Order: sequence, then structure tokens, then C-alpha cells
Amino acid sequence: MKRHLLLVLTLLVVLPLAVLVGFGIALARQEKMRVRARYEGLLSERLADISGGISRLVEARERELEQALSMDTLAPEHIRERVRTHRLLRQVFVLNTDGTLLHPDARSDTVTREENAFLERTASLWESGESFWSPGETQSQLPQQRYVGKGKRAKISMAATPTSGWHTWFWGEGLRFIFWLRVPDGHIVGAEVERATIMSDVIGALPVADYSRTPLPEGRIVLTDAQDRPIYQWGTFSPPAKSTPTVTQSLPAPLVSWTFRYYTPPNGVAASLGRTAIFNLVTGLTALTLALIALAAYFYRESARDMRDAARRVTFVNQVSHELKTPLTNIRMYAELLEKRVPADDERARDYVGILVAEAQRLSRLISNVLAFARHRRGKLHLHAQPAVVDEAIGSVLTSFKPALDALGIAVEFEGTAPRQVQLDVDVLEQILCNLINNVEKYATDATKLSIETEQDATTTTVVVTDDGPGIPPAQRETIFQPFERLSNKLTDSATGTGIGLTIARQQAALHGGNLVLVPASGGATFKLTLNTPEVT
Repeated sequence: MKRHLLLVLTLLVVLPLAVLVGFGIALARQEKMRVRARYEGLLSERLADISGGISRLVEARERELEQALSMDTLAPEHIRERVRTHRLLRQVFVLNTDGTLLHPDARSDTVTREENAFLERTASLWESGESFWSPGETQSQLPQQRYVGKGKRAKISMAATPTSGWHTWFWGEGLRFIFWLRVPDGHIVGAEVERATIMSDVIGALPVADYSRTPLPEGRIVLTDAQDRPIYQWGTFSPPAKSTPTVTQSLPAPLVSWTFRYYTPPNGVAASLGRTAIFNLVTGLTALTLALIALAAYFYRESARDMRDAARRVTFVNQVSHELKTPLTNIRMYAELLEKRVPADDERARDYVGILVAEAQRLSRLISNVLAFARHRRGKLHLHAQPAVVDEAIGSVLTSFKPALDALGIAVEFEGTAPRQVQLDVDVLEQILCNLINNVEKYATDATKLSIETEQDATTTTVVVTDDGPGIPPAQRETIFQPFERLSNKLTDSATGTGIGLTIARQQAALHGGNLVLVPASGGATFKLTLNTPEVT
């Protein structure tokens, strides 16, 4: 197979494969991202389920605190008794309608040590003047926040007068909680909630740490506080230090500063799914590559076989043509001798012999074309220049074609102006002219005139061959010089030929240092032949 065909075949395999590989990589990335997003969505749903349980717990504790703070009397002793008997209450306070602190009263002689400690812990709340129980007031910076509503529905509100809510702040080493309630008379009754109790309830609502009892898909869930310190965790995977969680989710109010962090191993389910997608891609591309290679190999084998068959056929034709050339030469020679011996008055015999000579000449030209074309394809077409006269060679060709042209009613006009002896391959010139005149015989049967003109300078001879036949369409002026290309129209469909005559003529002109072109003309066909013909010195 020729190099350029092999290159085309390689590109036909490589280019589609490269496009498919790029497309496949893009699809694999998208699939990996989709799988990752879906996987993270499942993990987030798991955290949301856990967070939903904590929300329900917070709502239950809100109802419990509302019942605990709904007291018939706000007398200090009654409040202290309620604090001593309720597990959620660490300390209770009462605010007047104008926001002043009624209980505990630091100025009272009856204030207890626990109440003084509460006032110390909450001093920043009272000194800042923040009214966390009333809308329209400036709120403290996080983590001190006011939450209105219940459980996971709780939110910061500045637009409506709240009836209850949460407030958080930091004191000491941990987060502190206040739940407050607006009673019908306008007073605010609130409580500092036992932090240990809240934490215990929250942890109790979480899955147990025993992996065998509470299956975890993979990884580890860590509950962290506002300082990112672990409060509780479960799962068999131990994430490396400073690793990034796969998904995170904050807890509902008032625990929004606490966060669930879900860590998964780098080679876990998501990575496995990603590797599966890549494996499927690689498998598909490998199968496609093998299919393309097999197809290319099949094409290469069939093409090589066809080329070998074509080469054998060409070789066979060349051998047959070469074998036919010698007997055909003898037939032609004896036919020409017989033509000279036939009596002038025996017209029928002379016609028969003339046909025999003409057909032998035509067959001789056909064989010469086949052999010349084959030699050119093998690179064995060579020039054999010797001293000769161009006009004499043209005259010899016209003499051999005269009977056939006379029979077609085509008059020949020859204006020769190349009488000098030059270096010329007479066989090449004769074969070119034979192919041009032979085309006139076959394709210009309606022509009435064939004219040949020559012009010569010191190094070049120009031969112009013109007929007044139907001509050649402009779109086919170069096509006719291609091998096995023939004009197809109503005037020429009945003509026979190999389609290599003009191809050989141009090749031989180039071999002789010149060219053969079709010159634009108003009618008929005009061919211009140039040959390199240096003068004989």
C-alpha cells in the first residue's frame, strides 16, 4: 500500500478514536461528578434524618420548658422550688415589662449563691442592654443569638413580638442556653437550661457508637461544637488529621453552632463508583480501538490484495501487449506491402487491404499507449532523443492518418514552420500526435477540418492542433487528462477507447521537457503542445 494511503488509513483510526477518547473522558468526569453529588446527597439525607431526630427532641424540651415556666406565682421561693425540682432548669429569671430584672435581685438579702453565680454568668446580657426577648432591638453578635419558634422551625425574628424563644451565649468553656417565655401579664420568664442535660439528651438521640449495632454505610460522623471540638462521634473510619469532611450540616436551633461532619474514606463507595465508570469507559474504548484496528487491518489486507490483483492484471496486459506487438508489426508490414501490390483497378481488394492496414495501425497505437502507460507507472519511461526534423515527423503521422480522415470528410491543413534539425524523440512526438488525431477520429466525427501549426525557436518547438468539432466543456478541460476519464455526452457515448490517450500524451510531453494543454477556443478543440528541442550543433 502506498504511503499516503497508509497515512489516511491511520488517520481514519486515530482521529475518531481521539475524538471518542476526549468525549469519553468528558463523560467520565460528568458521571463521576454526578455520582459524587448523588453520593453526597445520600450522606446529607442521612445527616438530615439524624438532625430531624434532634429537632423533635428540641421541640419536646421546648414544650417541657414552657410547662415548667408557666407558674401560678412568680414569688422567689416558688421559683427556687421549681428550679430545685426540675431537671432542665439551672436558674430562672423574671423580667419586668420594661425589661428590668426582677428576679434574681442582687440587692435582695435573700439572694442565693446560685443566683449570684447566674448573675455573674449573664452579666454581659444585662449590661449590654440587649433585649433578646423583644423585636426591633440590636442583636448581639454570634454566637449570642435569639431564636423564635420551636425546634427546627425556630428562626431569628425582628418583625413580630415573640412569645417564646431561645438565646445562646458563651461563658467559660462552653455554650450556654436560655429559654424564655412571655406570660400573659407581659412579664418575661426565662431559664438558663442545664447544659449537661441538653447535651446528654442530644447525644442520647444520636445513633450508638457500636458499628455492629447501628450499621453505617461507611466513614465517620463527628458532632463538633462552636470551637470545632468533637462532642460525639461514631463509625469505624478514622479520618486523617486536618482532613476535609465530605458533607457538613448544622444542628437546629438553639444548637446551630454545633455541626455534623461526615468523613468518608478516599477509596470508599464514591471512589469505587468513579473507578467503575472509568473502568467501563476504558473497556468500551478498548473494545472500540480493537474494532477500529481490526477494521483497518481488514481494509489494509483487502486493499493490498486488490492492489496485488491490479498489479497482476496490469502485468498480464503488459505482457500480452508486448507479445502482440511483434506479430502485429509483421501483420502491419505485410499489409502495407500487399496494399502496394494490389492492382489499381481492383477497388474492392484495395478497400479490404486499406481497412486491414488502418485497423493494424489503430491496434498498434493502442498497444503502444498501453505499454507507454505501464512504463510510466513503473518509472521506466525514458526519452531517446536524436537529430530529427519536427515537420517531417508530423508529415509522416498525417500520411498514415490520411485515409481515415478522408473517409470521415475531414480536411487536413498543415502549416509547418519547424524545418530545422533538433534533438527530438520522434517516437514520443508521433505517439502524442497519434493520440490527438485519434481523438478527432472518435469524438469529432462532425468536424470538417483539422489544422496543425508548428513554431520553433532555439530551444522550444510548439505544435498547435485544432479541429472544428463539438469541443470540450470548460469544466472538463483538466479532467480529460486524468487516467481512464472520458467525456460523456450524446455525441461521444458511442465512441470507444481506453481513456488513457491524453494522459500518455501529457506524460510524454512532460518527459520531453514540455507540456500539453487545452487552449480555450470559441469552437472546437485546440491543443497546444510544447517540447524542449535544442538545435543540433
